[in-house]
Amino acid sequence: MNLQCFGPPSTRAEERAWRAAGLLVDGAGRVLPATVQPCAFCDGDDLGDTCPASLTCLTCKAAPRQRCRRPSGHTAEQWHRRRVRAADLEDQRREEDGDTTLPARWADTQPAPTPSRGTR
Repeated sequence: MNLQCFGPPSTRAEERAWRAAGLLVDGAGRVLPATVQPCAFCDGDDLGDTCPASLTCLTCKAAPRQRCRRPSGHTAEQWHRRRVRAADLEDQRREEDGDTTLPARWADTQPAPTPSRGTR
């Protein structure tokens, strides 16, 4: 499985710019399309990975294509963590099954070592 050459981006705009410039690849090393289609499940972009909205939420039981709900019944601002984790686990399963259409994982970005400030 390939890795992105750099990243992760600090913003979604930066990720879109990298994609538009042809800098991002899938698991097989093929360049990802420069533009993305709308997601069939949520109001975001279809990036090729599993959308949390494609799954039933384990926390609030929201059905696919429905937003998560707070205990009060109001719409939650974000997906519940368990729903996001389930989508991540689905991507891991797809990767283990050899699905190379997934976007490649981000390169490990360890901070550069701090130069020593020795005395002269």
